[in-house]
Amino acid sequence: MVPIQVVEREGFKQLVNTLDPRYTVTGRKYFSETALPNLYDSCRQTLMNELQKVPHFATMPDLWSSRTSEPYLSLTVHFINESWQLKSNCLQTSYFPDDHTGHIIAQGLKDALASWSLIERVVCMTTDSGANVVSALQINNWMRLLCFGHRLHIAIGE
Repeated sequence: MVPIQVVEREGFKQLVNTLDPRYTVTGRKYFSETALPNLYDSCRQTLMNELQKVPHFATMPDLWSSRTSEPYLSLTVHFINESWQLKSNCLQTSYFPDDHTGHIIAQGLKDALASWSLIERVVCMTTDSGANVVSALQINNWMRLLCFGHRLHIAIGE
């Protein structure tokens, strides 16, 4: 993730000018208060409309830290649409400074799914084998699938 003030840096303005000299870069206030919220609302509504047609889906939570060690919780949804196409969308990435205990992660995941009205249609979640995430899924009675990439990484590392 990049800070919003990047739009006011000279290098960014030069890049945009190279791409399209007719475009004038507006300030961070416009992007943070108008452009990004409007884009988010539009994308969210489009995805909500698509998800309403899907009876079941799988998710993949991920706890991670930024380069500056800020903790985040991301949640990705995977489903097959009416045209039999596999779709994957990141529903959200939220700042997650709370302790990463099973109970707190369980509540964070529940809140994330509830904000998308999806909590009742979860089939399973794909995770690594972190004890806190495994515990979170057990607390919420969600089926867990171990990530193949994580298993492969463990196998290669041994």
